[in-house]
Amino acid sequence: MNLSSKLCSKRFVAFSLVVGLPLVLAVAPSWAQKSGGGTSSRPSSPTTGTAPNAPGQNPMGQTGGQIQTPFYVDGRVIMNDTNQPAPEPVSVTLTCGANVLQVIQTDLKGYFQFVLGAGPQSNANLSAADQTPVGMAGMGGGMGSSSTFGRLGGFGNLTGCELRVTVDGYLPASHILSGPPELSTMDVGTLRLTRIAGVQGSAISVTSMLVPANARKEFERGDKDARNNKLKSAAEHLEKAVAEYDNYAAAWTELGGIYAANQETEKSRQAYAKAIAADPKYIPPYVNLANLQLRNQEYENVVETTGKALELNPSIEIANYFLAFADFRLNRLDAAEKIARQAAGGPGPGFPQWHALLADIFLQKQDYPNATAQMQAYLKQAPKGPLAPEIKKKLEEIGSAAAQGQPKTATAQPQPAQ
Repeated sequence: MNLSSKLCSKRFVAFSLVVGLPLVLAVAPSWAQKSGGGTSSRPSSPTTGTAPNAPGQNPMGQTGGQIQTPFYVDGRVIMNDTNQPAPEPVSVTLTCGANVLQVIQTDLKGYFQFVLGAGPQSNANLSAADQTPVGMAGMGGGMGSSSTFGRLGGFGNLTGCELRVTVDGYLPASHILSGPPELSTMDVGTLRLTRIAGVQGSAISVTSMLVPANARKEFERGDKDARNNKLKSAAEHLEKAVAEYDNYAAAWTELGGIYAANQETEKSRQAYAKAIAADPKYIPPYVNLANLQLRNQEYENVVETTGKALELNPSIEIANYFLAFADFRLNRLDAAEKIARQAAGGPGPGFPQWHALLADIFLQKQDYPNATAQMQAYLKQAPKGPLAPEIKKKLEEIGSAAAQGQPKTATAQPQPAQ
């Protein structure tokens, strides 16, 4: 399997990216990385993730068999124009230096809670750092050394780490953490989302603000069941929600994700189409539909769908990635390279898969110096990323061929689907 094909097989988290962006999809549906209850005033006990221990680390001062009390970071996200929480969950990312530590989501009253420390109570989702461009927060690639996370190592001190909320159509909201290392709970207060002037699209649907009470209750129940992997029950609740309110774009989008997870492709397409028809400026269904098309190798359709999403907001990283990947598979190498170069050279740490895609593009062009440089860039950004073993092997093959004076074409080349 070539690098790009392997990239396509990884699970992305979408938009509610995305928003809630995060993100997303085969991408995992938007609920795949949510944490916290949808109906309580505060997120309930975390239901996903594993203890955020890296080998050799002692989070929260753990010694021997003794496990210390976990560390909590609490806060709330509201919309500045209404002074109310978003009517849909939004993603909150915790980063320390270049490392994405956790990505969770708010409940439907805007509250979130990070749980850091050893044991199953932690809601860390470290897979997001290497595999999933959630909310396009910048997937730096796994855990760093213990010194990355404050003076005490582990999670005893998060001073200098950053909370960031990134929602398409809104200015990013962030908060730099600080406080005495002996604290066990840190309340960061309220983060406010402000609309970006001139951007048409949004990862929060206007239809979610018009939902009747019964439909909203069914959406909340479906969202909660989906997070607990009760997909059949979740689908039933969401179907009731859209039966109560046919224009419920967020519920149709969630349904599309569940149908896709159950391999009900046509039902998933129809759900995304209903979401788009209900709110043409709502970004998540475009991105999720493009992902579905990508999984089914419908590359021309991917180009069309991502084009519509990018008309709403040209800066959607995952949509640009899908577009570049589709162009690559259609053998439009120059177009794919242009998009990927702009993304990989942007001001922020975009997800490392850009470098792997560029490496495939340059391998296809037989431009081995640039391909090597992109592979090295991926390993620098994500040394423990899911593609790292294959990239290291490819680099060894290129280096060995060069040392032996063999044509570099001896290495396997990615072949775009026709």
